[in-house]
Amino acid sequence: MTEQIMVVDEKEESFVKGDQESLVFIKDNKVVTDSLTVAEVLKKQHKHVLRDIKVQMEKLESAGEGKFTESNFGLSFYKDVTGRTLQKIDMTEDAFTILMFSYNTIETMKIKVRFIEEFKRMRAFIENQSILPTDTFSQIELLATGTSNLNKRVSSLEQVVEKQLTVDYGQQRVIEKTKAKRIYFLWENGHVDKEVHDSTRKLFGLLGRNLKDAFNVNSYRDILKKDFEEALNFVNGWRPMV
Repeated sequence: MTEQIMVVDEKEESFVKGDQESLVFIKDNKVVTDSLTVAEVLKKQHKHVLRDIKVQMEKLESAGEGKFTESNFGLSFYKDVTGRTLQKIDMTEDAFTILMFSYNTIETMKIKVRFIEEFKRMRAFIENQSILPTDTFSQIELLATGTSNLNKRVSSLEQVVEKQLTVDYGQQRVIEKTKAKRIYFLWENGHVDKEVHDSTRKLFGLLGRNLKDAFNVNSYRDILKKDFEEALNFVNGWRPMV
């Protein structure tokens, strides 16, 4: 495995089992785990796992298995929560198995089985993804299925934008300026009963409440993006009831 510097500890493609993050991931087209994951699962300090890995690598070198070491262990880097760049070691299934030989408790044997099962599942996942049909009709069918799935994902994203995203900062500023423009227009052109509304401040408060009530939100900042233009129309047409 080649050395690779990582700005952060990013796994190229993870495989999720249930609600837990996978124990293995894909890197450089290989299914691997790393010293950080092993340390976390074994509840060991990362520095101790690194030490144990390096001991096994030295034993392999002494046994004349340098090629195995080069192919199955890979030095990479990650940043911790303080921003420090630190070492970690990526391992193939074979490298992981070598490491686990040094841990002989019953608990670590159970963990070893979990990792091996994950390695197998990931390999099966990759193989299933890489099986391509040879006949033209099946290739077209696969392409159509992929396009359909993509369209569904795009449609789902559009629904999120439509139903969940609220106005951004720029749109909030537009609403604020539109409110101010409307209030000062009404105030300066005699469209307000100043005995009832004796200051523009009161008008701002009233318009704000009416706007929130109209769109059933706690703040104008919670107005949905899809309702932005409607909100502007509401403000531009607003005037106090009395």
